Amino acid sequence: MPTSVPKNSVGPGTSASSFQDNPLRQVRYLYTTFLQGLFGFRARGQYQWLEDMKQTEIVITDESPLHIEVLGSRPGITFTRAPVGAFHLGFDDMIRYNAATGTKTKSMLNAGTMVINCCSRVDLESEHLAWVCYEYIWLLRDLLMKAGFYDVGRGMQVGSPSPAGKIVEGDSADEWFCTTVSSPYHFQRTSEFTPLNSYMLKELEMKLQTTPLALVASGQHDASSPNGDLPYQVNDVPPAPFAPGAPKAPAGLPIMAHPLDPSRMVTVHVIRGNQRGLRPFGPVGSSIPITAPNVEESGVSTVVKTTVKV
Repeated sequence: MPTSVPKNSVGPGTSASSFQDNPLRQVRYLYTTFLQGLFGFRARGQYQWLEDMKQTEIVITDESPLHIEVLGSRPGITFTRAPVGAFHLGFDDMIRYNAATGTKTKSMLNAGTMVINCCSRVDLESEHLAWVCYEYIWLLRDLLMKAGFYDVGRGMQVGSPSPAGKIVEGDSADEWFCTTVSSPYHFQRTSEFTPLNSYMLKELEMKLQTTPLALVASGQHDASSPNGDLPYQVNDVPPAPFAPGAPKAPAGLPIMAHPLDPSRMVTVHVIRGNQRGLRPFGPVGSSIPITAPNVEESGVSTVVKTTVKV
């Protein structure tokens, strides 16, 4: 039997010891510490947990999978975190806005499930350990909520004993049974950012707004490209389009200021209007011909006088 086991990857001395730094690692740390403390106060012979791997009667760790050379003949408890999703609390999740600095404070409620794997060579023993975890998380949920959970210890489920599968790793892993406890939890996450004097946000905003137009203006747009970058094209117009001998803008295309350089006059026309892409900058294309009406108007009105003899 080995004399040591890898320590938990999270704990009070790490940078992930609070919901502020890394909430997902903090969730794992709180569940592991809670069950280690719970079994640590049990009497000798009642699955007492000790830090000394020579003396402990049960192995409780966040390491996964459990190794048979570490467990020996003792039962073990490990944890598997299920996906975490968010419950949005309102429009843009914003709870506070400072107009003077532009600071936005956003908050959301995150929901997830921690799966507690209680493993033993005896199926009834793994089921018994699962019930102990299930009942005491429900009874002492206030302690976990004081540690940072918004809600925990309700809506839990206990599975049936089944082969340990990949939870226990080793040559004789098939001899192990595992009973899982599904423990839902919620924690709140509040963050804020200030866009003022933020080089990253300014550069990102400019890139999102100008990159498509810059590709067109620089001539990098290829209408024949199979990927089809943009469905329109920008052409420069000479400063004096009406000067003798100067090329003129194509008929029917309006002349407008360039979106990125107002000192340049350009024309914009659609080159692939039937394909997906960005919409043109303004009213472009040929003018709609207006033909004469089918019914001609009458000329000068004629007044017919009628004389009635009495």
